[in-house]
Amino acid sequence: MKKGFTIIEILIAMLILFTAIGFVNISIKAFNNYQRKSEVYQNFYITALSIKDFLKTKDMSKQIYRGEINNIKYIAKVIPFIQAKNYDESMLAQGNIGDFMITLYKIDLTLLTKTKRLNFSYFLTKQKNLKPKIKESFY
Repeated sequence: MKKGFTIIEILIAMLILFTAIGFVNISIKAFNNYQRKSEVYQNFYITALSIKDFLKTKDMSKQIYRGEINNIKYIAKVIPFIQAKNYDESMLAQGNIGDFMITLYKIDLTLLTKTKRLNFSYFLTKQKNLKPKIKESFY
């Protein structure tokens, strides 16, 4: 009996080795693709949160806000959803006759790049003082 490997054994070992290398290569490519998509979505999500914070500072007088942040264009549509005064807690007053107008806005946010488009929707509450500010003067 001869010692050593036959050509068939070597070919089978090479086939197993190349198959394993192929699976590792496919797995690495899939992981890199998933990581790239995750980074793109994370950039969109951070941009959406930045726009949400930006809109909190606005008085919501416009119905559409447009701009660009992080190389992502955005269109924010502001829709007044519900509007009511706050409740007065005094014994004489009944119902919502308070000094503030509280408005619930629905924000439809569209984020655009050259290759991707994402839509977000959320609600934002704003209040407005209905009483004129009294100027205090000291003598």
